Order: sequence, then C-alpha cells, then structure tokens
Amino acid sequence: MRPTKQEVVAALRDALNAELHAVESVAAMARDEASSAETRSEGKYDTRATEASYLARGQAWRVAELRQLAAWYQLFDPNLPLNPPTAQVGALVEVDGPRRELLFIAPVGGGRIELHGVSVRVISPSSPMGEGLLELEAGDDFEMEGATGPIQYSLLWLC
Repeated sequence: MRPTKQEVVAALRDALNAELHAVESVAAMARDEASSAETRSEGKYDTRATEASYLARGQAWRVAELRQLAAWYQLFDPNLPLNPPTAQVGALVEVDGPRRELLFIAPVGGGRIELHGVSVRVISPSSPMGEGLLELEAGDDFEMEGATGPIQYSLLWLC
C-alpha cells in the first residue's frame, strides 16, 4: 500500500526533528570543547583549540540548516493541491524506470524513509533526478544520464 503524502511528510518531520535534536547535542558538546580550559593551546604547534572551534562552527551551521528545513516542514501543508499540478518542491511522485520508485521532492537534502513496507526516497530539486522531474506532469517521460548511457523514466503519478 502506497503511503499518503501526509504520512510521508509527518514521517520526514519526525525524522528531521530527531536529527535536529541529535545535532544540537553534538553542537553543544563541540561548543563546550572549543571553550574548555583543557583545549587551550600548550604551545605554538598545539592546534586543538583551533580545530575544536572549526568543529563547533561547522556543527552550528548544520544546526542552522536543519532548523531552517524544520521550519519549512512545519509550514508546509501536504493537504494543499499542487498548483500547477507538476513535479515541484513538496510533491510526492511515482516514477518508472529501471525500477518503480516513490519520491518526495524536498527543498534540500536527501535520504530514504520506510512507510508501510514501501521505501520513499527523498530528493531535492538540485539532484539529478530532481532536475529531470521539475515541472513535469503525470504521464511525461524524461531521460537521465546513467553510467552506461541514458536512462528513460516516466512520471506515473504525483500529488
């Protein structure tokens, strides 16, 4: 049974919130490490403090990115119809190519979730598959470049 768009978005929201919580914890530890007395330089070649501050900065950027994505998921209403009815950010689509796949087009990121025994791949508009799908309607065909040459796909369904 194919999961609904509402179920997919709810599962992605939950997964993102769990990831955000974990990354916030790691960022807090990195920030504490960067400002710890034990990390202070003990000589001109001791770069622990510099490395710890780079790590803390990188983790802070990741937290900011995840918070921005979480805000999008909070504001996104999966019950609204696509307007126009084309593949776009927020669309759940089914494609047929070398294999049949269910895809959710997110603003950024990627990954995979499992719902009702069905795998849903998360893609972004900047991914090769996302670029090929954008603005297509159900019934349209498209082509992607594969390792052994062009691969044909059909957009079977979207909501």
